Amino acid sequence: MSQPLRSRRGPGVLSRRVVLAGAVQSLALLAACSALPPTPSASPEPAPTGAPSPTPPATPAPPSQSRPCVVTPVVRPTTIPYPGYTKMEPSTGLHVTGLAQEVDPVAYRLKVIGQVEAPLSLSYDDMRCLPVTQAHTWLTCPGFFTDEADLAGFTFADLFALARPRAQATRVRLTSVEGYSVLFSLDEVLSPGVFLAYEWEREPLPPSHGFPLRGVFPLKSGANWVKWVTQIELS
Repeated sequence: MSQPLRSRRGPGVLSRRVVLAGAVQSLALLAACSALPPTPSASPEPAPTGAPSPTPPATPAPPSQSRPCVVTPVVRPTTIPYPGYTKMEPSTGLHVTGLAQEVDPVAYRLKVIGQVEAPLSLSYDDMRCLPVTQAHTWLTCPGFFTDEADLAGFTFADLFALARPRAQATRVRLTSVEGYSVLFSLDEVLSPGVFLAYEWEREPLPPSHGFPLRGVFPLKSGANWVKWVTQIELS
C-alpha cells in the first residue's frame, strides 16, 4: 500500500474518460513549458495603396517532443555489486531481486505504442517534464521482504493524455529492457496510487531498482513493479 499521491497539480488520478478528453490540455501544457519563450514578431509595415497585401507569416511548428522543458542533467547512477537474490543493498537499504540493467539515459526512449492516436517516443528528460507525482510507498515480495521508500514520477493518466488511447484499448503491457513484461487492464494502471517512477528519495532510481523507469503498483506484489520500463503497449 502507499499513502495518497502528492501531485503539483493537486490530488487525484484522471479517469479513462478524462484521459481521452484531456489530450488538448496536456499538449498545451507541454507547449507552455518550452525551454524558451516565443520571440514576438515585429508588426508588418503598412502596404502601399494599391499594392497587394503582404503574405501572412507561416504558422510556427509545434515545440519538439524531445525537449519540452528545461531539466537538470542526470548522470547514470553507479551500479553497485550484486548482493544476491532478496539480499539487502547496504547503500540503499533496499532488497534486490535481479541483476541491474545498464541503461544509458541519453539513448533511452520510452515508447508508447499500440491502440493510441499518437504513439510516443519520450526521452528521459521528456518524462521528467510531465507533471510530477510522488508518494511514500511499500513494495512487498511475499515471504521475503517489504521495502519502504519515497518515489516520484508521473501518472499513466498524464502519459495517456499525450498518447490518446483509442476507444478499443482495454489492456496495457509494460515491458522491460531485458524482455520481462506484465499485462494490466487499463483501469488498473489508471487506479489511484499507481504511477511510473524515475526518482527514489529525490535521486534517480538506483540501477538495481529500475533506473531509468519502473512501475509502482501499491496493491500488487513486487513482481508487478516492472523495472527498466522501455515500452508501454495498449491493446
